[in-house]
Amino acid sequence: MPIQLFENHLAQREIQQQSKHLPIQLLYEIYEWASQNLASGFSIRQGKQLNSDDYGTLGLSWKTCWQAKDVFDRLERFMILITDQGRVMQQEEKGQTTILLDRKSPRLGIEVANEVSFIMLLGILKEVSGIEIKPVKITFQHSKRASNATFGELEFPVLFDAPHNSMTFHTQSLETKTIKADKSIHQYLVDRMTEEKDGLTSNKNQLILQIQNLLTEALPSGIPSMIQVSEHLRLSPRTLKRRLADNQLTFREMVQNIQQEISTELLKNTSLTMAEIAFQTGFSEQSAFNRAFKRWTDQSPQEFRKSF
Repeated sequence: MPIQLFENHLAQREIQQQSKHLPIQLLYEIYEWASQNLASGFSIRQGKQLNSDDYGTLGLSWKTCWQAKDVFDRLERFMILITDQGRVMQQEEKGQTTILLDRKSPRLGIEVANEVSFIMLLGILKEVSGIEIKPVKITFQHSKRASNATFGELEFPVLFDAPHNSMTFHTQSLETKTIKADKSIHQYLVDRMTEEKDGLTSNKNQLILQIQNLLTEALPSGIPSMIQVSEHLRLSPRTLKRRLADNQLTFREMVQNIQQEISTELLKNTSLTMAEIAFQTGFSEQSAFNRAFKRWTDQSPQEFRKSF
């Protein structure tokens, strides 16, 4: 397919994908309802009906990759393009490759989503390679539920209450060549996904900067709540919490980091009193500021100022 025609085809796919977008929390709610109200084995049926066309540019990269194992390579590298819920990692040892899904499941909907994801990926492997590539085993961290009784019908072990969400394959089976491999188009897709991923990373950094600026401006009037900050950013508190977690941060940690940064700067470069610095950093009492600063630096504010 000429690149120009391919670009047009890709643009149409992206429009279709945007129209299919479903908020992740709503998806979890739907999965919970379906698992509790429909016939057993919902997660298997749902996973089997998904294919590469449901995953936009990433799905196209799966179709054009060289070997079946490239499906997992691309997912590990570009999963953020389809979801920011969890991550995929690979481990290879003694002729076996294990795919780990790091996605905690504190609710039923996420448990179902993890099951759907693994069944979907098995279908993708068959779609791109033309043959069924069976895992040695699948494991889930969550407990087995009655609705999953049909897992026993699969031709490989499925274990629950395991240390990890994982799929293990014979490495050699993942070296199967795909049926629509196209190196030039595949490289084009990888380049495009890299650009998109870099843009998402930049947006994340921009969000952190926005939060830092908001907190810095607000502290003299008191510490704003996460709800207030999320409303200002037009995000739900849950989304804001998740975005911060993606950067290994909590809202409380961000507040404290900024309080420490501002207070150390004021102590070093101004003659403001301790009470004034406490006010500037969001503390209602100087004693609370003194305790916090001691906790951050192992020095009192007075000791810190004297060292400069």
